[in-house]
Amino acid sequence: MKFKQILCFVLLAVTAVAQMPHQVAVLVNENSQASKKAANVFAGLHGIPRENFIYLDLPESMFSGRFECTPEEFKSRIYNPAVLTLEDRGLDNQVLALVYSVDFPIRIVTSPNDRQQMSIMGLTFLKGTVPDLEAMEKGQIVSPLFAGPGQDNAQKLPPRSLDVWAAGLKDRMPLPAMMLGYIGENGNSMETVLRCIEDGARAWQRNAGPRVLFVETDDSARSGPREWQFDGVKAEMTAYAGVAVVTTNPAPHQKDLTGVMTGAATVKPADCGTFLPGAMAEHLTSWSAEFQKPQTKCTAWLEAGVTVTAGMVTEPYNNWVKFPHARFFAHYAAGCSAMESFYQSIASPMQVLLLGDPLSLIGALPVQIKPVGLSKEITSDLDAAFVVDATFPVKTAQPVYSALLNGREIKHGEGNSLVELPFAEMSDGYHNVRLIVQALVPGRQVLPSGFKDVPVFINKKGRSVAITGLNDDLPSRITVTAETKGGEIPQSLYLLGSGRKLAEAAPGEALIFDEKIIGEGPQHIQAVAVYADGMEVRSEPASFAIEFNPADQ
Repeated sequence: MKFKQILCFVLLAVTAVAQMPHQVAVLVNENSQASKKAANVFAGLHGIPRENFIYLDLPESMFSGRFECTPEEFKSRIYNPAVLTLEDRGLDNQVLALVYSVDFPIRIVTSPNDRQQMSIMGLTFLKGTVPDLEAMEKGQIVSPLFAGPGQDNAQKLPPRSLDVWAAGLKDRMPLPAMMLGYIGENGNSMETVLRCIEDGARAWQRNAGPRVLFVETDDSARSGPREWQFDGVKAEMTAYAGVAVVTTNPAPHQKDLTGVMTGAATVKPADCGTFLPGAMAEHLTSWSAEFQKPQTKCTAWLEAGVTVTAGMVTEPYNNWVKFPHARFFAHYAAGCSAMESFYQSIASPMQVLLLGDPLSLIGALPVQIKPVGLSKEITSDLDAAFVVDATFPVKTAQPVYSALLNGREIKHGEGNSLVELPFAEMSDGYHNVRLIVQALVPGRQVLPSGFKDVPVFINKKGRSVAITGLNDDLPSRITVTAETKGGEIPQSLYLLGSGRKLAEAAPGEALIFDEKIIGEGPQHIQAVAVYADGMEVRSEPASFAIEFNPADQ
């Protein structure tokens, strides 16, 4: 098949930040403690607002055996509830991608013909709409996010953030997704899944150009479809101080690899070398994510120390448009996240499973952030405006400012440093202000940099609430005590954690919840006092970690 990329929009001249934690929603399987734990660790390490958690009630049939479901089950159990939840929370315009935790189906049974089945990534990308299956099988369903080039030398686009793509595509923007891990038959252990998340969170901290290994093997059916890509990407990566080694099989053992791309039915990842945090590796072959079939699985790369990988949930017939293009590494080195890099490098992502840490970054530029003129306690709208001071290690970098209030965006990708809090709409009590600064570097896209969370307390009516006690004396249950202050007694109290109500009580009574509701891992909970006039006053979060007692499981 001759592949031709069709550019269906013109990139707008906007300042758009690289993918950030508040722009993903984390989907959690309510009926899997492993799913809750992976999601908690992912959110804790990346600073994802817990309001972005969506819990879904999945039957065991969807996350056992072959880990598959029908399109109807996908729509009713996963996609529709997730979309409605985002709309209800006012996050539907803020969230640009979904992150599936573990214990979700990986394949959608869209046809009796095995070659015409889809991955959960593919059907999510198309927002639950099953495409023409014959065209999909041939790789003719073209992603509008693919940045080229094709074999016919179609236009090659520079690396972009999902923000930029969304600004251009508007209502035609697809829905990218990744999965934190697969722990079913022939999959990874939870230890490996958590290690991948940890490596993804610390990948940006290193200060070295990427080193990538492109291996041309004697398996022409699997290696040949992508070999034409290697030399061009090798040259492109020099702009990012990267090194690409193009070699033949067997490849020389390399140290500190950022990635490997090869083509073979069977591979031994450890033979390639050692991997740095954030590394991506993949081998173009059939069934690398169909775990009941032969050939080496994509999960073998994760076991060997790689952070993200890709594999096929069905027989793709070595069609290069279904696999990551070698330009994945150019996008990655330019400052795109792993998820952004995958979706700009896969021309037809209908049958691919993407595993690992989607927010892994290797091209970030650190920043020091300080609010100027922001009081910890605000009593009037005169105190609700302040500026942000940002300092980069690179003098030519220009700051781009965004801000969140309690996880919701109130400022997006602007060059001015003024932040104005919506004081009139804010209740008394604790609020979290997140200051996000990105780096606009000449000749580069807007690079991810960092954020700083700043606590702010609003005092309009003298109302406040604080968590005064936290213990786990009862088996599998946590008891929380809270105290309110002010001249009024609230009507009720409730406990908020992971974006959901955990317990309710009358003022003065303890709030008790089962720790299994939110699962193992890092936690942040808040007591909320509800007053007669409808004001809900939140406490400062209590941070702790849950680790189950094996005897209670």
